[in-house]
Amino acid sequence: MNILACISTLLRTLRIEMREVKRTLYPVSFTEIALFLFFFLIYGFIGYQLLFQTELIDVPNGRAGSYLGYDNLFHLYTRGGAFDISHPFFSLFHMLKTLLITLFTIVWKEKPSSIICLILTNLLTSGGLVLIYRYLKQIAALATHRALLLTLFAGSFFTTIVLSFTMETYPFSFFLLIFSLLMLSREYKLTGHIKGRTVFFLSFLCGGVTITNAAKPATAILLNKVPFLHKIRTGFKVMLPFIACVLLFLGIYTIKSKILTPDEPSPIETTRQLNQYFIHDNTFGKQALIDFWGNTVITTPLSLQAVGEEVVLRPSEYLHAWQNGVVMLLLILIIASACLNIRNKYVLLILMYVGIDLIIHFIFRYGMNEAIIFGGHWMFIIPLLIGWLYKQLPVRMYRILDLTILFYFIFTLVQNGMEFMRLWEELTKELI
Repeated sequence: MNILACISTLLRTLRIEMREVKRTLYPVSFTEIALFLFFFLIYGFIGYQLLFQTELIDVPNGRAGSYLGYDNLFHLYTRGGAFDISHPFFSLFHMLKTLLITLFTIVWKEKPSSIICLILTNLLTSGGLVLIYRYLKQIAALATHRALLLTLFAGSFFTTIVLSFTMETYPFSFFLLIFSLLMLSREYKLTGHIKGRTVFFLSFLCGGVTITNAAKPATAILLNKVPFLHKIRTGFKVMLPFIACVLLFLGIYTIKSKILTPDEPSPIETTRQLNQYFIHDNTFGKQALIDFWGNTVITTPLSLQAVGEEVVLRPSEYLHAWQNGVVMLLLILIIASACLNIRNKYVLLILMYVGIDLIIHFIFRYGMNEAIIFGGHWMFIIPLLIGWLYKQLPVRMYRILDLTILFYFIFTLVQNGMEFMRLWEELTKELI
């Protein structure tokens, strides 16, 4: 009876959460629909041209060269990539992605399957940007024109554009993390309390793509006005099933791989290979400013560089002095917003989200050589924190911040657009 009662409670909780999911996903205004179509068509055009006019996405068999360190379609159906067994929940909790991409890559393998992949990643990226706009409107209560400007600014980021045509886990993370942040913030705004069942649901959802992302929704428990020990106990209860499932699936896949494919590395052995991504050399400072922060927003000229056993396209390891100034000013704006809004619960939740990434990258120093890829996990904080900055400024200074954001939007659009055009010309010449 206890088992049946638990199953019944779980199904009832899932039904309630799915209603909230529907409310969060459903567009609430014509502006949101228009904004989604705008990004979807722009990104769709870029991805379509890259697919059919170059070999950047669909690399011919036998040739190296995934771009920016992302796994392209060739790698997905030949040696893992987004299907890497180190994400044991991926195929379980994201059947749509697994079924669509696997089905079309098996049946068609070349261009038609890539189109399906592009549509899916484009939907996720464009949808994530619309959720940024909705957060700025519903949670930060910004005026429509300011919410639009900040969303357009986020849409012009280098990593955002690249995610729209990247067949990897990061477009999923980009969308789901914004989705979870909006859902938690709205629940807190309506009730003043974060329910454990919401955290449980969102932790599984986000952790199904990248395991470390499961901890981000769990941090929302700290916003509740209850004793600290009660928060810890609640967090432990909602995270324990996730941790247990991770260990269970890791063990199952390890046993399965040892029985069926004993010559190939098991999931545990694959996880050990991640040691190569822990960076402790003297280039860490440069990577932190230029690669992790600067090139996520604006790209420097892309060039072929050796990364491990592959030659991939990567931004150059430099910024001009004036570009450094622009990047630093943006960082100062973000830090200023965080400091001025330090008592704001919604800002605290944003900071706790990005805090997980800061621990992973800056304390454990993992993945700094892949920082542009990881930008999909945290770069949405830029428009959100700038949005909250308005709340701490006098009204007479709104126009100054408006013009600053407009400058950044034009700057990123021109800088990244020119680099994509230059890359386009080089790739089309090589194809000819």
